[in-house]
Amino acid sequence: MSKNKTILISGGVTGIGAATALKFLEAGWSVAVFSNTAEHNREFLKTAQTEGLANKLLVLLGDITKEKEVKRIVAETKKKFKEIDVLFNNAGLGYFVDADKVDVKKFDEMMEVNVIGIADLTKQVLPIMKKQKSVQIINNASIAGKIGHPKSEFYAATKSAVMRYSEGLRSEVVKYGIKVSVIYTSTVKTGFWNKKEFARRKKENWGGKDPVFLTVQDLARTVDFIVSQPENSVVEEITIMPFGKV
Repeated sequence: MSKNKTILISGGVTGIGAATALKFLEAGWSVAVFSNTAEHNREFLKTAQTEGLANKLLVLLGDITKEKEVKRIVAETKKKFKEIDVLFNNAGLGYFVDADKVDVKKFDEMMEVNVIGIADLTKQVLPIMKKQKSVQIINNASIAGKIGHPKSEFYAATKSAVMRYSEGLRSEVVKYGIKVSVIYTSTVKTGFWNKKEFARRKKENWGGKDPVFLTVQDLARTVDFIVSQPENSVVEEITIMPFGKV
């Protein structure tokens, strides 16, 4: 992992995003993160300060579904760090329900975050990246984008959209030297599922047992692996799954 570079991470103050931000700060990178929850931002900043890693950290408050806020986040990141070498589209929302009980408004909200949010943030970063060299976009998807499951079809639809969006984007921006990668993963130990959804999965999917989880550090190492590739290679897709899962 090269030093003196900048990574921008959406959903970067909790879970996978926070673990990735800390890993890159430890490696000497400049890191910009944002979320739409001020309390989470404060908690993450405090953690980074406690670990002595806040010197090259920018924590911003913003909603990925609001274009003006996304523009401001990118502008503030560029103003402070001059360049954006890596964009990690990590923010995501999950909604799981029977097909005949779906709340279309909640489905729409999930699409706004998981698909349109990624596209908008990428849109704002691309003009900066097109002027640079050796830059990288990483989209955090899910194995659900490849394999559908009961009550997950709406979530899967958003992640499948991320997969196809990434494929088209990759072929579009390769001429600018921009790499595009997608991470597919399954059960990661975060607060992504609420208690009700976790209990349902435990009963219906995992035979009443807790599954083997990936850790957020596993995903942070995956991001590190992707950005550590030499200029002549790119990790287009990478699937990381729990080993020995139920």
